[in-house]
Amino acid sequence: MLRIFYNLLIVLLYLPFIIVIFFRRFLKKEHKSKYKEKIFTSTFKRPEGFLFWFHVASIGEFRSIVPIIDYYLKNNKKNNFLITTITLTSFNEFTKKYGSNNRVYHQFLPYDFGFLINNFFTNWSPDIVSFVDSEIWPNFIKKIKEKKIPFILLNARITKKSYLRWNAIKSFSKKVFGSFTLCMPSSKDSYNYLKDLGAKNIKFFGNIKFCSIKEDSINETLQFKSISDRKAWCAISTHSNEEDFCRKVHSMLKKSQKEIVTIIIPRHINRVESIFSNLKDFGFKVQVKNENDSIDNSVDFVLVNYYGAVSKYLKYFKQIFIGKSIQKKFKNIGGQNPIDAAKMGCYIYHGPYVYNFKDIYKYLDDSNMAEEVTDHKILANKLLENFESNLELDNEKLKKLDFYSRQIFDNVINEYNKLIT
Repeated sequence: MLRIFYNLLIVLLYLPFIIVIFFRRFLKKEHKSKYKEKIFTSTFKRPEGFLFWFHVASIGEFRSIVPIIDYYLKNNKKNNFLITTITLTSFNEFTKKYGSNNRVYHQFLPYDFGFLINNFFTNWSPDIVSFVDSEIWPNFIKKIKEKKIPFILLNARITKKSYLRWNAIKSFSKKVFGSFTLCMPSSKDSYNYLKDLGAKNIKFFGNIKFCSIKEDSINETLQFKSISDRKAWCAISTHSNEEDFCRKVHSMLKKSQKEIVTIIIPRHINRVESIFSNLKDFGFKVQVKNENDSIDNSVDFVLVNYYGAVSKYLKYFKQIFIGKSIQKKFKNIGGQNPIDAAKMGCYIYHGPYVYNFKDIYKYLDDSNMAEEVTDHKILANKLLENFESNLELDNEKLKKLDFYSRQIFDNVINEYNKLIT
């Protein structure tokens, strides 16, 4: 009955969905030509050989599967990959990484409608399928099960909120989650939720985002040379109002560190103009830094105004605050991925609201690679302490982190090998 209702909704919402996609195309939030892959049938030529299909929603999920793709690309020249995504930013990330690789293909995931799904499988016929994180599309799942394709829910993330929703339709949820050949959850909470929702073969090794490859950022020390003699710290992935928290931290630091510089990399750069205005209103000198600009030595704040910047700053600044964590409104949705910062040898500060990555933050906190701060005074004092002690990279902790990451990766690969051999 629920499937009938779901399919009725799919039919009724198809035309409105097309209109939304066209509108988003007009706003340049969809690809100028590939947007059609989401709403209409298309034609692709399947590559010869073994085809892995990974479906991810956005950038974070895409990055988490890169080590697996790279491993199997090297493992066998007959291995090919189809990556489906939803967001334009994830496609752009795909293009940077694999745009010139003729064994890795991309398509935007079609709407969960029968005739589009049939067209998709006519084109691709994958040999193994992986849905990553919290991507659950019932009609695609039903088709994959019918075709008896090995099917993995990889790094599965089930929040308490989504668990309660699925649990309210238990009979339907058991059919959906029972369709996976293997579930590898991202946390112990997700493991328990999946088990209760009817998933059958569940194995927890850890969050695969620990396996991310450290980015080799281009040596751009000239951009930072002008402030090499000044104390500096960096706030990344900040959300609305967290920049005001950073302002308060900066003001406290400035009482004893007259030359302090605060770098802010907001999660969404469309807010840079308003952040700039707010900081200016408090009398601070602020630079809006574009990609090729050097840092102005006379400023209090640097606002980074382009995407893809974080790795450069993680390499240069070793005291990092990670946003979407300090405000109570993030209690059940907070947290940004800290693993790249940890692997770059940064000491990480975060607020108490890191629900989406709580297992990862607990590991880093317990390993003394990160710590929680609850207000601006605490963070300012922690920064001052570490400025005075000349905080340095702890290679032993990094080795321990790399070993833990390798264990997760090896276990995940072992499970894939069982299904593809």
